[in-house]
Amino acid sequence: MASGFVRIAVAAALITMAGAGCAHHAVRSWNAALLPAVATMTSTGRAAAGLPDRSEITAGQLVIHADFPLAGQHRLVRELDGLRIDVSQELGLPVSDEPVQLYLFENTDRYDAFVARTYPGFPARRAFFVETDTTLSVFAAWQDRIAEDLRHETTHGYVHAVVPAVPLWLDEGIAEYFETPRNDDGLHRGHVAHLSGRLLEGTWRPDMERLESLTAAGEMSQDHYAEAWCWVHWLLRTTPERRKLVQDYLADVRRDPNTPPLSIRLRHQLQPTIDAAEAMKAHLDGLATSPPS
Repeated sequence: MASGFVRIAVAAALITMAGAGCAHHAVRSWNAALLPAVATMTSTGRAAAGLPDRSEITAGQLVIHADFPLAGQHRLVRELDGLRIDVSQELGLPVSDEPVQLYLFENTDRYDAFVARTYPGFPARRAFFVETDTTLSVFAAWQDRIAEDLRHETTHGYVHAVVPAVPLWLDEGIAEYFETPRNDDGLHRGHVAHLSGRLLEGTWRPDMERLESLTAAGEMSQDHYAEAWCWVHWLLRTTPERRKLVQDYLADVRRDPNTPPLSIRLRHQLQPTIDAAEAMKAHLDGLATSPPS
């Protein structure tokens, strides 16, 4: 970007909020001067920068750098590679060949030291995704929730490789959808429970336009992440027409970043008797009452 700023989407729990609050966060701008040119670094350069450099694996679009031995056929590597096709098919997007650099730190101490040195003042996160003019990169610490974190972050990479200007709320809703295990078909039980509780309290109702008004990740609360996921799940998992609506929207945003918001298209394409917010709320109610698979 000519402004000298990069776009960063960060997904992972605040270390001090594990198990409480929102598990993911996003930051859309950061001083580019703080970012190493990681994609073009040699192994020696990566080591000097404190980046993982012990092993390197290419898996489809992913170039994985780890500071511990990692098998090329590790089941998580295979899952992340396969996720690219899932994202493409669900969202109707082409598969890109643009590399996504994935840096895996062996432990949180190594990862935290790198983040503190490279991004001073950056809030504590388990993993984050960085998009610059020339690179797509993911940084993560290897820990108990690494599979969830990497599904979320590599989804950002796969989407941004073809739709760099995807709106904030939709970007996060899609990543939340794909962070769930593949067999869950995008169902995020934690978000279902959270939103259902908020409905019972009478302190929340669906409002896509409210999500669309968010322009900075710091504005996003757990309610916003959960609602963004629910809209995506409703669009992709209820009717072919709704799935095509979001697919067409992403295709248009890919061609023109100034495409009008999705809420406008939704109002124009739904039957006049259908209220999108009420339909999404009914979808949520059905998910909340359905037994776990």
